[in-house]
Amino acid sequence: MGTLFLYYEAMKKDPFQSVRKISSFLGININDSEIHEICKKTSFSEMKIGAENEISDLSPTVCALTSNKRLIFRKGTVGDWKDYFTNKQNQLFEETYRAKMDASSLAKHIHYEN
Repeated sequence: MGTLFLYYEAMKKDPFQSVRKISSFLGININDSEIHEICKKTSFSEMKIGAENEISDLSPTVCALTSNKRLIFRKGTVGDWKDYFTNKQNQLFEETYRAKMDASSLAKHIHYEN
C-alpha cells in the first residue's frame, strides 16, 4: 500500500470528494449516502456537539482539554491559535517549526502561513 496525501484546503473545500478518495485508497466500497453521513458526522459543528455531550474517559483525546477534563473546541478556523500565543510563544513555535521542517522533503510541499 502506498501513501495518500490529503491537503486541508482540498478537504475543507470538498469533504465529499476527500472521503471518496480515502475510501478508494483503503479499498472500501461505500455509497454516496454513507459518504454524506461521514461528512456530516466529521464536520466541526457535529464533533463539537459530540464532545460537549461526551461523558466517557477523555484521556486519549487529541483535542484541547480544560482543567476539569472537558473537551474544548474553539472556532474551527485556521490561524485561531495565534490569538492564544504570546509573541514569545509564537517566536518559539516559528523557530521550532522551521528547524523540524527544514530537514523534511515532504514539508517542502507544505505552505505554512504565519
